[in-house]
Amino acid sequence: MHYMNGDYTGKGKGPDLSESHLLWKRSRPPKFPTRYNLTRFAITLNELNSQLKKKLPPTDSRLRPDQRCLENGEYDMANSEKLRLEQRQRQAQKMQESGWMPKWFTKEKGSDAYRYNGCYWEAREKGNWDSCPDIFGHFASDQVSD
Repeated sequence: MHYMNGDYTGKGKGPDLSESHLLWKRSRPPKFPTRYNLTRFAITLNELNSQLKKKLPPTDSRLRPDQRCLENGEYDMANSEKLRLEQRQRQAQKMQESGWMPKWFTKEKGSDAYRYNGCYWEAREKGNWDSCPDIFGHFASDQVSD
């Protein structure tokens, strides 16, 4: 178990745990370990249910097809999907270099910093992801080299 005693600005105070807050508790290993020895907690981080899926933009990493294949034990398909997505990422990088603008952030003038523009939560509330690219989908030009 890991406890924090004090505040986040400095080191914890003494051995007295009476005012401590539990931050994390190790769970027991699963009875049947996964291929990558993921903990129950790690597995739940990628969990999707139908209610949540309706609210997510098509760019959410929980929708990655390679991850889903891994979770289903389809390792060859997961590898093929990973290679396809890497090719898509290279294509996206070329697009970004030619003037692409981020959807949820605005570049601050005179700086390399970006500021969140507040539009994500409005789009999520409306379920309107029409202007989001389908980064995990298939294009006719998708090529996976073996």
